[in-house]
Amino acid sequence: MNEKAIQDIFDVSQTFASGKRLLLLFILREEPMGYTLITKFFERMGVPIGSSEVYKHLKQLLDAGFITKKGNSYILTLRGLRATETTIDIINTPPEVPELKLTFNRREATN
Repeated sequence: MNEKAIQDIFDVSQTFASGKRLLLLFILREEPMGYTLITKFFERMGVPIGSSEVYKHLKQLLDAGFITKKGNSYILTLRGLRATETTIDIINTPPEVPELKLTFNRREATN
């Protein structure tokens, strides 16, 4: 694994490290929103968040390429959309151990 791949893993993991940041992606998945609508959405959901915290999360998502800004609204990028889709896949995946099967391949003897 090269240095860029390792850095990419850490960059993406920062987005998933915060429930509020991930929730923000889901909020923007519904529709583009400005700062005021975003904070009101958090309030309606009963999730406490301060204004500086909203800006911190928006900046991190912008820097990582999960969202972009058009005028006064924040919108998901394709990367942000894929992050929400992948999260839904993870949520819907049962926490079961996959069935493992052993197979034996016959090898030719070398003499």
